Amino acid sequence: MKDLMMWASRHKKILTAVLVIGGATIWYFGGSSGNTDATATVKTAQVERGDLRISVSGSGQIEAVSQVDLKPVIAGDGIDVVSVQVKNNQSVKKNQVIATLDTGDAVRDIASAELDLRSSLIKQKQTDDQYDRETKEDRWNRQTQEISVKQRRISLAEAREKLADYSIRAPFDGIVTGLDVEAGDSVSRDTVIASVITSDMKVVITLNEVDASKVVDGAKALLSLDALPELEVAGTISKIATIGTVSSNVVSYEAEIELDQQNASLKPGMSVSAEIIVAEREQALLLPNAALTVKEGKATVKKVGKDTSTSTVQEVKTGLTDDVMTEITSGLSEGETVILPSVSAAKTTTQSSGLFSSLFRSPGSGTRSSSK
Repeated sequence: MKDLMMWASRHKKILTAVLVIGGATIWYFGGSSGNTDATATVKTAQVERGDLRISVSGSGQIEAVSQVDLKPVIAGDGIDVVSVQVKNNQSVKKNQVIATLDTGDAVRDIASAELDLRSSLIKQKQTDDQYDRETKEDRWNRQTQEISVKQRRISLAEAREKLADYSIRAPFDGIVTGLDVEAGDSVSRDTVIASVITSDMKVVITLNEVDASKVVDGAKALLSLDALPELEVAGTISKIATIGTVSSNVVSYEAEIELDQQNASLKPGMSVSAEIIVAEREQALLLPNAALTVKEGKATVKKVGKDTSTSTVQEVKTGLTDDVMTEITSGLSEGETVILPSVSAAKTTTQSSGLFSSLFRSPGSGTRSSSK
């Protein structure tokens, strides 16, 4: 062993050169770091039939189809509520009494109008007796008094009609909401005594100006609700605003959606997300968007030949398109194959030789000195 160590010490330079040449050979023929094998993967797609749907989205809330706020229509700064005949969330019929106001003033107005009419009738009788001739002057006096009687009759009719204003009635079949008065309260013409809403609901959403330009009356809508995630609701656009609303320099348009079917679970104020279908094709010829190359307004694809080893550039006409697929209206047939853009796959193999790297270590590298 000592003889071997002594020989190695004497021939150190020769041994080092042999190891360097051997390591370099290993590195060159496949053991080097960073050796890359690049291959190209060719993908294809077939022209297939399917349904294509283009839609826009908006958000809003559930609202009643109709809502009327009930206020006193009588004049005056304040009038007392005599009775309230309904409760909140109660269903009511058209003309059903919601509340009754103090009719004292109305009753007095009727009595006064009745007295005025009676007085006018007595005066008419006196005029007929006093001016009973057929002279022009007598006829004028009788006609004047007849007019006075008619005016008094009209005043009495108006006073009786006003009596109805002291009963607050439902304008249509619906549900009472917002009732916040009781007997003894004083109300004015601006006081909302209650509201009556229809049991039928609608959806009101807002759309940005780009999406609003694509939506038309009659467009179908699919609705989802945060409060009822399991519920599927469909509807139809029944109205879209002509003039937009500007807020923070953003223009939006309000649209109303009529529900195809009412659901008792829907409540006013619930948040709604709507997907509005602006265009759709059933059983159209479809290709992935990636298969198309558009240049100078013309769309082309690489169509695979019959022997599958060749391809030709084919011009096509396109129709509807979304983020994934495009409708092909001419240039290709169902079942034909086109080439998608190629994808390069790189394989990198890294090897390291402990022996080779150790040859170039500086003396003492990889060790730590210690001091006592």
